Amino acid sequence: MSPELRKILHVDMDAFYVSVEEVLDPSLKGKPVVVGGDPEGRGVVAAASYAVRKYGVHSAMPIAKAKRLCPHAIFLRGSHRQYSEYSSKIFAILKQYSPLVEPMSMDEAFVDLTGCERLHGPVLTSAEKIRHEIYETLGLNASIGIASNKLMAKIASAYCKPSGMLWIAPGMEQRFLVPLSLQRIPGIGPKGGAELHRMGIKSVGDLARLPQDLLEQAYGKWGKSLYRKARGISDSVVVGEAEDPRSISRETTLETDSADSLFLESQLSYLTEKAASQLRENNLFAQTVTLKLRFSDFKTVTRSKTLDMPTAEDHVLFHTGVGLFHKLFTRRVRIRLIGIAFTSLTASPYLQEGLFDQKGGRCWDDLYRGIDRIRHKYGFKSLLRARSSRR
Repeated sequence: MSPELRKILHVDMDAFYVSVEEVLDPSLKGKPVVVGGDPEGRGVVAAASYAVRKYGVHSAMPIAKAKRLCPHAIFLRGSHRQYSEYSSKIFAILKQYSPLVEPMSMDEAFVDLTGCERLHGPVLTSAEKIRHEIYETLGLNASIGIASNKLMAKIASAYCKPSGMLWIAPGMEQRFLVPLSLQRIPGIGPKGGAELHRMGIKSVGDLARLPQDLLEQAYGKWGKSLYRKARGISDSVVVGEAEDPRSISRETTLETDSADSLFLESQLSYLTEKAASQLRENNLFAQTVTLKLRFSDFKTVTRSKTLDMPTAEDHVLFHTGVGLFHKLFTRRVRIRLIGIAFTSLTASPYLQEGLFDQKGGRCWDDLYRGIDRIRHKYGFKSLLRARSSRR
């Protein structure tokens, strides 16, 4: 007996940040709205309303360019806290339909409905219920792609935007893919598309006609991946969200590129305090610290160090991060972005430490618990390390 075909949804919110802003302020509906940074400063477009996209504005575009293309657009800085609240409500709805919900970002997720028909009905009925519930509860539109694997579900959701629903029936994958442009395939960006165009490959159908050996010889592992994607083949399974995060990180794009080491260290200190505070809020401890730097020429580098013992103490994590910074940073190229990430997370701060080998840990625990209580009551910036306050 053949195994049951999967019934997978890709739920993708339409212009999520803008849509949340429209719910909060209905007067914005139908207007050219850009969520991102200050149009007179730096930053990139986080989301663009459909009304502004006709001017060529799109996400990840520099804010300054968006301003040139549509000077009459409404520019909003946005609120990460509000977007997170709406995102949590969306995922709460999705988890009512299946235990297998895999978040891909704040506004998109895969949902595996295989075996859930007795509870919620056929897959098309369930998908429509999800779209309806999200809209009725939150006022937000979602596009949903349905297929027997994650690749095809994602392609389907992008194809039916905005506010659509598309089911690619099992066995119809290649027939659906053949006429599509290469950019419809996840993982084929402008550079990859241009390279394939130079080979005379202009559609997914053209790509599917090439033998695997030729693609692997030309592009290595990416060629093998292209061979499978052009045929709608994907073995990736939907993985339910873990209770604890796999990593905690903070980063910032500077208003002006800088080579001032004291200023950069102060930024790093503040980001470390923010991330360490989240560690403690989740009752987690990190054993690996990763520093991220992006230079003015957009080259990005990272370096990591694994600690002897997991910790959630600001001073230990910052000491490690700033050590990595001194090894990476040279004054030859200015810094555009700086970030810190904590991984190898655990619920226990001790590995094989001796019973009486406290090393002053209890005192530090009490100190940081006190700091967290003050911040919770008066705001995060009410109590900062001296080095962080130099920002």
